[in-house]
Amino acid sequence: MGGKGRVFRQYKSLSPDDRRTFNRWLEGNAVVGFILVAGLVAMALSASSSGREPVLASGKQVPDLVATAQK
Repeated sequence: MGGKGRVFRQYKSLSPDDRRTFNRWLEGNAVVGFILVAGLVAMALSASSSGREPVLASGKQVPDLVATAQK
């Protein structure tokens, strides 16, 4: 246990320059993560609102292909 206290003590023991460097690294990762999440949400929203049936490379729609294969 006590892992959180250990990390906090290590952060407090860093020099001011190291703290600034760590904070910049952390903020940069947060920005990149936010951009990736925003892109995933945008892709999910555009896919859910498109209303199109999936189409295979052969040009057949997926439900038609499944129905044909079951016969």
